[in-house]
Amino acid sequence: MMPSKTDSKESSLGGVPNTFLYNGIGLGIAVTISRFVFGMKIRRDKEVVKMKGPLVCVGNHPSFLDPIIMAAVLFGRKINFVAGTFIFRNRIVGPVFAKGGAIPKTQFRSDSKAVKGMLTALKRGGTLGIFPEATRLVDGTSIHFDDALARMIKKTDSAIAVMATHGAYMTWPRWSKSGFRRGRITAEIKSVLSSEQTKEMSVEEIHEYLIEQLSYSEYDYFRDQPRKFRNKAIASGAQNVAHACPRCEKDNVMVCEKDLLICSSCGNRVRMEPTGFFHADGEADKSFPDIHQWVNWEKDRMRKRILDRDFQITENVRLLLPLDEHEFRLVGSGVLTISEGRVVYTGTQCPVEEGVDMKRNRAAKKGVFPDSFREGEKVEKEFPVDRLRGLKLNYGKSIELIEAGGQINRFLPDHPQRIFEMQTAIEAMRERIDKGK
Repeated sequence: MMPSKTDSKESSLGGVPNTFLYNGIGLGIAVTISRFVFGMKIRRDKEVVKMKGPLVCVGNHPSFLDPIIMAAVLFGRKINFVAGTFIFRNRIVGPVFAKGGAIPKTQFRSDSKAVKGMLTALKRGGTLGIFPEATRLVDGTSIHFDDALARMIKKTDSAIAVMATHGAYMTWPRWSKSGFRRGRITAEIKSVLSSEQTKEMSVEEIHEYLIEQLSYSEYDYFRDQPRKFRNKAIASGAQNVAHACPRCEKDNVMVCEKDLLICSSCGNRVRMEPTGFFHADGEADKSFPDIHQWVNWEKDRMRKRILDRDFQITENVRLLLPLDEHEFRLVGSGVLTISEGRVVYTGTQCPVEEGVDMKRNRAAKKGVFPDSFREGEKVEKEFPVDRLRGLKLNYGKSIELIEAGGQINRFLPDHPQRIFEMQTAIEAMRERIDKGK
């Protein structure tokens, strides 16, 4: 019996990356272009490159550029990168990543295929490149992660190299709607543990080491060592996370005009400097110094808001479900309600096979939908926040709720600026439930 294509793909996970794709396209083209376009100044660590045996290289995840930066830091050592499965859904980029040695990992749930691929790479003495925070930083500050990576390192007696980057977040923040900013990115290996050292450590000690080494704030770093980042609309997209006005304290009122965030309610004006920091534009205006402090204020407000018994967020939305690993279909519309520790969708839902392909259906893009969509079955879908496996956010566009079984529910709000408010409400409710257990 011949092995299936699926079996062949699974067995190749964790194998040696294709030399032409990794060295030619990855290092030869992507790294070279990135050095010029993004001003990358990389300190290559020859000692780590020469190390024998399995190596896990970790780093924070501030931007799209992180794998390119890590590949440059460890130039001469092929890396099997762990990447989100959504990248592999792209019919053009996906095959390049796969043949280049990348290992697809489904977010927010255990993925036995990904784990098998990672173990394969390490057991053959290869290098695993991973960003344990799993999602790009929203506000330039590190995110907590669990001990799954520490357990894998312990199981394989792997060495650890910790990469530090400065400027990747400021160059291309997750919320940016105006692309990247021209500036300077620096990176180096800041800390190394040999396999002999990790053998002597417990899982808890390895995890604590990773947490400590990856603790980082881009804003704190650039307070001491400022750099300038150029973009004609440098603040574009910031209003989708820094949405509440610091002066009148109303939600979802900030609008952007190039380097300005302006409150549509009270007129408060906040200017973003080329360094990435904020300042009040006039004497009567009020601002936070950076996005990290701004969103922390919004999160603290939300923690207090959800204590009100009458607290509720309602928003008109459209619902999309995955048809296959490459395509989502628009299947219904209705109302999303967040209250009392749960998210509820009330509206219509047609079979996903009859859903609308938003990329190809020009009429749908203009709000004209077929009868199968409009006449879908009336449904009410409930998502208890403590049972959600995760949230996936595209600020200013969509919010995805991932159920315990892995089902993805993508919602497009009529007012997409509300996505961060919805996210903070769900996270605050989950936090409160966890504390009560």
